[in-house]
Formats: sequence, structure tokens, C-alpha cells
Amino acid sequence: MSRANDDIVFATEETYLLRQDDRRKHERRGVLTFVAGGEVYGVDILSIREIIKLREITEVPRAPRFLLGVVTVRGLVLPVVDLRLRLRLDAPPLGRNARILVVMHKNERYGLLVDEVRGVVRFSDAQIEPPPPSLAPSEAPFLTGIGRYPEGGEERMVILLSLEAVLGFQVVKS
Repeated sequence: MSRANDDIVFATEETYLLRQDDRRKHERRGVLTFVAGGEVYGVDILSIREIIKLREITEVPRAPRFLLGVVTVRGLVLPVVDLRLRLRLDAPPLGRNARILVVMHKNERYGLLVDEVRGVVRFSDAQIEPPPPSLAPSEAPFLTGIGRYPEGGEERMVILLSLEAVLGFQVVKS
């Protein structure tokens, strides 16, 4: 049983890397989607530690307006950021679907207050576009991209947030 030379496929580093690139393009990453200020946003599901119902938030004096205060979750005190205020969106009164997303960022836990949680959507890299260049420079850092996916025969969009930018603030202590 002999084969012709052109049937033999040699594994080279180049073909290996091309196959790895193809696999990465088809890998799907999970994004938790939620509503804040009437818009649908998402963050990487691996950043989410838990989702809790709204509870009493203890105010912190002299904190930025978007930093609502702190809550205790399983014995840990964590700051709560109103995502609507942080993104400079309308902040109507919260409904009964409001939730706090407990996220991990730089080995610290934070709470992100959102209007409601939608669910998890899986995106391939091909379904994520970079943020539009026409965004104002003050808004662009918050976004990592726009995810598009089909749902119910329609194309939906999710604004993907950068936790690095959203939680990249300092409270000045005086």
C-alpha cells in the first residue's frame, strides 16, 4: 500500500499556526448581557462571580456620584457602581428586575448596578466588531466592541464593555 507523494501532508509550524488561528476564529466566548439605561450591554462571563438582588447600599461620603456606596456580600464589603451613571446614561428609578453583578477586576470584587439581566450570549471573534471610530473620545474607552448575533429571526447588537475602563477610577482621599 503505497501513496503518492502529493497525498502526504507535512505538519509544519506554519500549518500548525494556521490551524490554531482557524480554531480561535471559531471559538465562542460567553458574554453576560444586561440592560443599563435602556441599552443592552455585555461583559465577559468569566468576570462575573455572581448576580444578586438589589439590597440596601450604604453610602460613602464624598464618593463620585456613580459610586453609590458599599454592600456586604458573604461577609465581604464591596463598592457598588451604578453603571448607568458611570456611562453617563439616564438613570430612571430602579425596577424590581434591578440586579447587582458581582465582578472580579484586578483581584478585587465590585458590584455593578444594572436595570436587568438578560442572559448569556456566545460570540465568535467574527461576530464582534471594533467600536465605531466616530465615538467621542470620552466614550470610546468604555467599549471593547459591538457583538452581533441572530435571535428570533432578527439581528441583535450588544455593546461590549471594558471592565478595565469602567472600574478604572480612583476615589481621592483627603
